[in-house]
Amino acid sequence: MVHHSLTLLRDWALFAECDWTSVPGRPEHGIYGTGYNGWGVQTQQKYLAALAVLATRGGGIEHLDTDWALDRALAALRFNLDSHKSGGSRCTDGTQWGHTWISALGIERMMFGVELLRPHFTARDLAALKAVLTSEADWLLSSYQRGVHKGITCGKWGADGCNDPESNIWNGALLWRTASLYPDHPRAADWRERAHVFLVNGISIDIDAGDSRVIAGKPLRDRHLGANFFPNYALDHHAYFNVGYMVICVSNVALLHFDCRAANLPVPDSLDLHQTDLWNVLRRFIFEDGRLARVGGDTRVRYGYCQEYLLPALLYAADHLGDASALPLLARQLALIQAETDYSGDGSFYSRRLASLRRASPLYYTRLESDRASSLAAIVAYAPLLKTPVAVATPQISTAPALRKDVHGLWCEPEYGAALHRSATRFASFAWRAFDLAQGLCLPPDDGHLAEWEHNLGGIVEFSHHPHPQHHDVKRHRRLDTGRVDAFDGGFLAQGAVFEGTDLALAESWFGTDSARHQIVFAALPDDHTVIGLNHCRMGERRGYVNAIKALNYVLPNDLYNHHRRSVTSASGAATLISPATCEDFVPLQSPWVNIENRIGLVGLYGAESITVHRHAARRAGAMANLYTEEFGFPATGGPTRFEANEVIVDSGWAVIASVDTDATRTFSDQHRNAAVDTGLPDVRAVSVRGQNGVRYLLLANFSPTEVTLKPSALLPDAQRLADLVTGADRTASVTLAAGQSMVLAAG
Repeated sequence: MVHHSLTLLRDWALFAECDWTSVPGRPEHGIYGTGYNGWGVQTQQKYLAALAVLATRGGGIEHLDTDWALDRALAALRFNLDSHKSGGSRCTDGTQWGHTWISALGIERMMFGVELLRPHFTARDLAALKAVLTSEADWLLSSYQRGVHKGITCGKWGADGCNDPESNIWNGALLWRTASLYPDHPRAADWRERAHVFLVNGISIDIDAGDSRVIAGKPLRDRHLGANFFPNYALDHHAYFNVGYMVICVSNVALLHFDCRAANLPVPDSLDLHQTDLWNVLRRFIFEDGRLARVGGDTRVRYGYCQEYLLPALLYAADHLGDASALPLLARQLALIQAETDYSGDGSFYSRRLASLRRASPLYYTRLESDRASSLAAIVAYAPLLKTPVAVATPQISTAPALRKDVHGLWCEPEYGAALHRSATRFASFAWRAFDLAQGLCLPPDDGHLAEWEHNLGGIVEFSHHPHPQHHDVKRHRRLDTGRVDAFDGGFLAQGAVFEGTDLALAESWFGTDSARHQIVFAALPDDHTVIGLNHCRMGERRGYVNAIKALNYVLPNDLYNHHRRSVTSASGAATLISPATCEDFVPLQSPWVNIENRIGLVGLYGAESITVHRHAARRAGAMANLYTEEFGFPATGGPTRFEANEVIVDSGWAVIASVDTDATRTFSDQHRNAAVDTGLPDVRAVSVRGQNGVRYLLLANFSPTEVTLKPSALLPDAQRLADLVTGADRTASVTLAAGQSMVLAAG
C-alpha cells in the first residue's frame, strides 16, 4: 500500500505543477491552488503535507526528485505560516487567515507532513509554526465562535446550527497538540482542559449527560454540553443523514492518534470516546469494495472528499479498534483511486470527470485534488506506525471479498427516521431526512458502483419552476411532512409523505408552495432480497404543471468504474446502455421488468405498463453534476403535464430485488402480474408478494385522508394467519389503518 500510494502521489505532484506559482520576490514562498483564504488555505496545507511525504519517504521511487519535492513542501509551508494572522504576509485575496471554527482543520491535516519537515526547519520556521499554533490555541481558548454561536456548542438537529461534532474534534485536537508540543507555555494546562471539553463533545450522545465515568480526571457528565449524535449514532450534519461526516469525525481522531504515537506524545483520554460504537455503526455503511454507502445522500462530489478521509479512518480502525477488515477495505479503495487516475490519464485524480468543475471553480477543484493527495500521504506516514504492519506493496484485491458477519442485520434510528438492513445478498436502507429527502437503496452489498443517491427509490414529482433570472435559486423544492421507520426481524417499514413543488416561482410574478403531497411506502421484506415500494401523489387545491414523474426512480451510475456501459435485460431482450446518451430521452423498455447486470431486478407491480429509462447526455448526480446516470421509473414521463386540483399525479407499486439474475426477475414478474389486490376502498392499496424465501407478504397502505378498516383474510383468502411484522399481532380478521398508515403482514 505504501509503494502504491507513493507512486500515485508522485504522478499527482507532477500534474499539480500546473496549479503551482512561486511568489514574486519571495523565492522561499510558493502557492498551490488559488492562495485564497478559507478552502484555499486548506488546499495549500494538504498539498504541503503530500509533498513533505514525497520528499521524506519517497526515496527509491522511480522518477521522483525528492529535493524538488522538499523545496515545494517548504515553500508552501512558509507561505502558509506567514499569511496567518500571526505572520507578516497575506493570502492572494489580500486577507490573513486564521481564528475561525474551521482554521484548525487544515492545520490538523498538514501536521504529519510538518513533522516530517521539521529536520529541515530554520529557526524562523520553528518560530512561525509556534506562533500559528499558539495563536490558534489562544483563540480557541478565549474567543471561539462558530456562526452566531459563541463557545462550544452541540445539537442533534443540523437545522439548529449547533451540530458540531467534527469541528469540536479537530479544535480539541489542535489544542491538545499545541499543549503537548509546548508544555512549558504558561497556558498549556488551560489548552489541555479546553481540549478535553471539545473532544468529549465530539461523538456525544444524550446518555453522556448522566455518565459518571471519569475521563481525564473528571466525570464525563461534568464536561458534557449536549448530544451531537442520535442514540444509535445517526448524524444530522448539514441537516441530512450524513454518513460522510461520520467518517470525517473518525478521520480527525485518527490524525491525532497517529501523530501522538509518531512524536511519542501522550494521547488524550478523551480522544476515543464512543469511537468503537460509532465505528461499529459506520462500518455497516461501507460497501465491500471500499465505497461509502451514502444512505442519506451527499451534497459533495461523488466519490470524493469524505470518501478520501475514510483512508486514515480505516488505518485507525485497524490499529486501535481491532477491525480486521479495515486494511483489506483500504486496499480496495486504493484500487478505486487508481482506476480514476488511469481514467484521467495525466496523473491527476479528477481532471477528466470533473473537467467542468475545474473550469467553474479552480478553488474547489484543487481542494478536491489535495484531499485525495493528503489522504494518500497519510497512508505513507502512518503505515509504519501500525501495530500490525501492512505490506509495502499493494496486495492483490480479492474479486469476492469476504463479508464481515457483524455488519449484517438491522440498524434503526426511530427518532431520526432512518433504517438499514444488511445481509450477504442485500443492502437495503431508507432515510427520510436524506439530502433530497425520502431516499432508499436496495442492491448487493459488495458493489458500490451500483449505488447513486439522488432521489433514489423515493420517487420524483418535479414541478415547473422558472424564477426571474435575478432570483438565485438553490432550493430542492421538497419538504418533509411526516416520516417514520419501524423495524422488525429481517427488515423494516418506512412510511410517510413529502410535499412536492415547494417555494415555486414562474417568471415573472407567480409564486406557490406545497403543490402536491407525495405519500411513500418502502418495505424491506425479511427475505434478504426484496424491497416493495408504493408511491401515491395527489395535486393540491389548485392547478399545477409537472415537468417529470418517476415512481420507483432507481438511479444507476453509468460512468468510469463500469467503463460507461451497463447491460440490461427485459421482456424486449438484452441491451447495452452506453453513456453519455446522444440526447436526453425517456425510453420505454416495453416491459414491466428489467434486470441490471444479472444482479438487480426491477419489477413494476401496478400503475404503469412498462418500466422506462430516462437517459442523459450530460453528467448529473448532485449539485455539482459529476456522474453519468440512468434513471429507471415505473412510470417515468417528461413534461410539462397539467394537473388540475386534487388530481392524482402518480399511483404506482414496484419491487426491487437484490442479488438475482435475469431468469429470477422474469419469473418474479410473471408470478406477480396480479400483485395489486383490490381493496374496494378509494386510495387504499394492497399488494401481495411472495418473497425469495417463499413466504407470502401483504403490504397495506391507506393513502386516503380518513381512517379505514378492512379484512386482510378477504384480500389473501388462502392465508391461514396474517401477522403484523412490526408488532407480531394477528391481523387476519381485521385491520384498522389511520390516514397515511401502512402495514406489512406475513402469511402463515
